[in-house]
Amino acid sequence: MEVAEFDKFADEYHNLHQENIRITGETPEYFAEYKIRDLRRVVNSFGVNSENILDFGMGIGNSTPFLSEYFPDSNLHGVDVSEKSLAIASERYECLGDFLVFDGKKTKYFDETFDVVFSAGVFHHVSFSEHFDLICEVSRTLKSGGIFMIYEHNPFNPLTCHAVNTCPFDENAVLLKPIRLRQLFQEAGMEFLIQEYRVFFPSFLALLRPIEKNLAWLPLGGQYFVVGKKT
Repeated sequence: MEVAEFDKFADEYHNLHQENIRITGETPEYFAEYKIRDLRRVVNSFGVNSENILDFGMGIGNSTPFLSEYFPDSNLHGVDVSEKSLAIASERYECLGDFLVFDGKKTKYFDETFDVVFSAGVFHHVSFSEHFDLICEVSRTLKSGGIFMIYEHNPFNPLTCHAVNTCPFDENAVLLKPIRLRQLFQEAGMEFLIQEYRVFFPSFLALLRPIEKNLAWLPLGGQYFVVGKKT
């Protein structure tokens, strides 16, 4: 997707997202929060420092309040290619972090700045030919031992594919298989740490959600995450 397209949808992104996920019975806030809750769990599980966190491709800042909630002692930063999206994020959450425009190639941060980089729903909007360079750029900004969590839509889930195919914001999206991200981590010199499938049950089956932790291996969840570590 071109920058102009991101700018075009910035004002209506929340409403588009809300309509697109209506079948799940949940809100955009629900989907934003569980990702950050997973990030907190991974950080704790692997004993990763979290002093400085980057939201890579932050959009209008849906993850920002939850990053602030689950990482209250961290310095929060965010980048996005869409200046309009960043303007909305700054208006909503300027007091919570530092947000910068990203030119799509190189961030303005120094080498080894961040302990944790988080990216949700970004890479399926980016040309496959650019994935490796982006992961290398993120790796450059990570400290040794720092982690990069990528959250993406699961191309094996038919409901997810339907949602993507009917969402104007995802018009040019190409979904990635998790094996591609694992391979990209390795090609960029990062260590693959963990992969989990997520989001198996809509709201009317919410009582079953506690068992999702036992289904993380099953490639039927609506989304998945992959985590790489800079060695």
